[in-house]
Amino acid sequence: MIKMCKIYTLYDRVNFTSEQIILFGLLDTLPIEPQHFYNHKNESRYKGMIDFCKKNINYVNTPEECDIIVLPYKFKDITDINYINLNILSKELNKPLWCFYNDDNDKLFNISSNVILFRTSFYKISKLQNEYAMIAFSPDYFNEMTNEITNDINSSDLSIGYCGHLNNCRGKYLQILYHSDIKTNFIIRNGFWAPGIDKNIARKEYFDNIRNNLFTFCYRGAGNFSYRFYEILMMGKIPILINTDCVFPFEDKININDIALVINEKDINIDNIDTTLINIIKSYYYKNKDNLLNIQQNNRFIWETYYSPIGFINNIINNNF
Repeated sequence: MIKMCKIYTLYDRVNFTSEQIILFGLLDTLPIEPQHFYNHKNESRYKGMIDFCKKNINYVNTPEECDIIVLPYKFKDITDINYINLNILSKELNKPLWCFYNDDNDKLFNISSNVILFRTSFYKISKLQNEYAMIAFSPDYFNEMTNEITNDINSSDLSIGYCGHLNNCRGKYLQILYHSDIKTNFIIRNGFWAPGIDKNIARKEYFDNIRNNLFTFCYRGAGNFSYRFYEILMMGKIPILINTDCVFPFEDKININDIALVINEKDINIDNIDTTLINIIKSYYYKNKDNLLNIQQNNRFIWETYYSPIGFINNIINNNF
């Protein structure tokens, strides 16, 4: 019998944002969010989270009973009074304090060794031992009825998709891909979240673009992480990720090179960037041509098992941090 995880928090201060999905078992209905956080079936990105948390987490009334203390809202910084008080309690009881930080900010925080900080934006070179990558959550757009991953020959064609803006150095790489002999399918937006376009239409075009291409170009946003990376895996496709020293969740269990074509930006030859980039992509494609279907199927499995909201929480409460 699996032992339920016991969590203590400041219940009167809980803010049920994406950072706090580990506390969703305290709810009976999911929070209402903007429409773009619901999929084509009008399902929340947190579908199933309440039932999962109620089944697997016991929210206890006293800190002495718990396995983990959880900051009840998005981590601010180490000067926050509730963080300070829970940190003191954590040290006194020798219980870890978990904090969650879904943010573009990559600031270094001087957290103590008893604190576990799950965050989206930071760098491997400066990562603290007790910092871990947090998933960027999106609704599930995979269509089980039609099966996005098929044996159709088009699912293995060398094509690269992208739907988004050109900021943060993306334009440089997209221009190279667009002018190469590789088939591309790019939809360029004027800015973040497709300004001037109905968000439901923009969202549909975004996921259709991922669905209709074997690869999708992927680069960091304002923070050193990418929503798109997880969404490509969700759709059972393959990211071409220009890696800017990102930290990925569960790297002790998942080899990122098995689920994505990862190109470390620091290794790209600036003097010959066009040839370097195109050759790497073609080499990966032809090397893996007979295994592309398996990679796509595995990517969907990885998303369900580790990178979905339920997968993420399931793994962190059963991991030994």
